[in-house]
Amino acid sequence: MKRNYYDLGDGEFAAAMAASAFAICSLEENAGSQYQTKTRGPVIRPAEAAPMRRPSASNHKASTEIMTITPATNDKMQNGISRGSRKAENEADAWEKAQIAKIRKRHDELLSALLAWENEKKLMAKQQMERRKNQLELATKRNLQHYKNKLARIDQIAKGAKIQAEEKKRYEESIVKEKSNNFRLTGTGPVTCFCF
Repeated sequence: MKRNYYDLGDGEFAAAMAASAFAICSLEENAGSQYQTKTRGPVIRPAEAAPMRRPSASNHKASTEIMTITPATNDKMQNGISRGSRKAENEADAWEKAQIAKIRKRHDELLSALLAWENEKKLMAKQQMERRKNQLELATKRNLQHYKNKLARIDQIAKGAKIQAEEKKRYEESIVKEKSNNFRLTGTGPVTCFCF
């Protein structure tokens, strides 16, 4: 299974980038030296050339030459390295942008989920408050009605008690008046007894 840069850790990514840069440089150097060999052949400076070795007994044609690196070859190698490092830098930039885009997308999704959760919880809290408010209003109305009913019952009892007390007062006064009239007529003092 092929892994992409997003699946690699920081250390693995750095190693992968270094390996790819090295491979690119190596390919470009090999291509450059092959191109030079095909077009001009190896460049040998006489002053720096190694002495010819004697042919071996088994192969008389074999001879060894030392190829020196000319400024042109050195420039091509440096160009290859700089091209490779530029490519690696471009890949690193692309990877960085992709990672930042992923982080931002994940962050936006998280913020969106948090906002949805916040709105849902606030709506639920508001609905619960409205329910409790309605229940409280209903309870307040019931309580007020109960209070009014209680007051009406108290008023009714008090009114009935007042009427009875008034009737009792009238009755007792009537008895006193009757006895005082008898005392006036007979001259005999009344016997004080309030037995009912």
